[in-house]
Amino acid sequence: MKVMDSHQSSLAAQVLKLVGIVLILFFAVEFLGFFIAPEFSNPQWQLGVMTQLVERGVTPLVGFALIYASFWLQPAPAVTPERSPWQNLKFWAFVISSLLGLLFLLLIPLHFGATNQVSQQETTRITQQTAQAELQLEQQQTQIRSLVESGQLDQLIKSNQVPPEQLPLLQQLKKDPKALDKRAEEARSKIRSEQNQAQNRTKNEAFRSQLRIELRSLLLAIGYITIGWSGLREAK
Repeated sequence: MKVMDSHQSSLAAQVLKLVGIVLILFFAVEFLGFFIAPEFSNPQWQLGVMTQLVERGVTPLVGFALIYASFWLQPAPAVTPERSPWQNLKFWAFVISSLLGLLFLLLIPLHFGATNQVSQQETTRITQQTAQAELQLEQQQTQIRSLVESGQLDQLIKSNQVPPEQLPLLQQLKKDPKALDKRAEEARSKIRSEQNQAQNRTKNEAFRSQLRIELRSLLLAIGYITIGWSGLREAK
């Protein structure tokens, strides 16, 4: 009966070790795939890679946990040969787990910096779009004002060549020339309001991304380091 129990434990240990190794190799293949066409100077690429690493980081963590369990299920040999730690599979498994923990710990400040950089780029893009929209508004206002001052407004209205959406404004300008400034100010306020909303949305998305990814990365780091250091302490 003891032989049967020992055999079952050995078989269970081998299965756990095999599944753990497969999970780790699966993650390693995906990890290498991120660097097929690297863009190290592109913060968007950096952010995407770090996000993918953190979101897939649980897979090898489960793999190392299974390997950790398999070592203690494996029956101890009757005679243990003296071997250097460098020749021990346990040693390398726990060292790699510890290194991955340090990697995920390092990802926290790296992700924070990349997120801020991407957020700043998006904020700059929104500011440029706003400036362009205000410039177009100013140009339209100048064109319409020149028509009013030249006395060609009546002729333009009667020509039926005015787009339907602009006709009410031109008719209002005919009665009240100051309506142009009022309309322009309303349009300018709308443009700036949309700018503020877009910039606030960008900041909120960046904050949510930092909170979600960096907390996950911290938890993964704790998990990997706990497994790695516990295993190395036991393997001494």
